[in-house]
Amino acid sequence: MGIAETALYLSDCALNGKIPEESHLEGVNFEELYRFSESHMIPAVVDYALESAGIKHRLFTQARAKALRKAVILGNDLRMISESLEAAGIWHMLMKGAVMKNYYPAFGLREMNDIDIFFDMSHANDVRKIMTGLGFAVEDYCNHNHDVYRKPPLTDVEMHRGLMETWLNSALGDYYYDVRDKMILDDGKKYTYHFSNEDFYLYMTAHSYRHYSEGGTGLRALIDEYVYMKKFSDSLDWEYISGETVKMNLADFEHDLRNLALYLFGGDESHEVNREMLKYIIESGSYGYVETEAEHVINGFFGGSRLRYLLGQVFIPLRQLKYFNPHIYRHKYLYPFFVLKRLFKATTSSRKMVIKKLFSIFGRKK
Repeated sequence: MGIAETALYLSDCALNGKIPEESHLEGVNFEELYRFSESHMIPAVVDYALESAGIKHRLFTQARAKALRKAVILGNDLRMISESLEAAGIWHMLMKGAVMKNYYPAFGLREMNDIDIFFDMSHANDVRKIMTGLGFAVEDYCNHNHDVYRKPPLTDVEMHRGLMETWLNSALGDYYYDVRDKMILDDGKKYTYHFSNEDFYLYMTAHSYRHYSEGGTGLRALIDEYVYMKKFSDSLDWEYISGETVKMNLADFEHDLRNLALYLFGGDESHEVNREMLKYIIESGSYGYVETEAEHVINGFFGGSRLRYLLGQVFIPLRQLKYFNPHIYRHKYLYPFFVLKRLFKATTSSRKMVIKKLFSIFGRKK
C-alpha cells in the first residue's frame, strides 16, 4: 500500500469510526506519511485513526496537539469577532472551515489555516478599527477581495469583501457577485447570517472548484465533501442543487467530486469514479502549487503570454478586478492608487513571494 493509499485508508477509518487493521500499516514509513498528510492538511485526521489502533508517532502527536490548540484559539477569536461585528451592526457570515469544523467526528480534526468571514464591505474602515481594537495587526487592506488581519500566536483572519474571486469561470464569479438574497439570519441575531445547507454545500463545492481549476486542491476537499454528505445528504434538496450547479457551470465537477468522496470513504462502488481527478488531487496538495496556478491562469486568461500575465499582476484587468477586488471595481477612480499600492507592496513586504512567482513563470520549461 502506497503512502497516498495509506492516508486515504486511515482517513476512511477516522471518518467512519473504524480501527485500522494492523496488516494495512506494516512497513509504513511514518515520516513520509506525515509529510504527505501535512501537504494535504490532514495529519490530525490520520493521527485520530492511528491513535484508535494504539499507534503513537511523535510527528502526528505533535501535529494534532497543535491542531487542537489552534482550534481552541481560533474558536475563541472567531466568537469574539462575530460578537463585535454583531454589536456594531455590521452584517457578516462565517465561511469555509469556520463552519465545516463543526461537522467532523471530533474536535480539532478539521484543520484551519485561518478564519474566513464574509462582511459588508461598506464598513471596511469600521471593521479595521474593530479588529485593531481586538489586538489584530493589519497585514493587508483593500488590496484583494479580502482584508487580512493577524494576531499572535496563531490567528489569521481573512475578511472577505466578496465570495468568489475567480475569473476563469465567469458564470461562477457572477453567481457569487451578490448573494445577499441567499443569506439567512441566525436565530437571535440581527446581523449574523448563514447559508442554507444547500447553499453552503454549493459554495463549498465552488470553492473547491476554484482551487482545483486554478492551482489544484488536496484530499481535505474530498474529506470535507464526504463529511458534509454523511451529515446532510439525505436532507438536501438535490433538485435545487442540480439546477444551481448548471447555472455555475459546475455540474460535472460536483458530480465527480461527490462520487469520488462517496467511493473513497463511503464504500459506494455503484458509480464510476473519475480516477484522473483523484490522481490530480493527490498530486496537488491542499492548495496546489504556485507554478500550476500561474500556468492555468496564463493559458486560461492571458492567451499563453507570460508577459501579459506579469503585467496583469499589477494592472489588474477590469473583468478580473470585478471579483479580485469588488471595492475598487465599484469605485474605479481609486484604480491608479490601487496600482501604485500593489507596486509598492511588490517591492517591500511581498518581495519574496513576487520573486517566487517570477521564477515559477519564467524559470520553468514551457
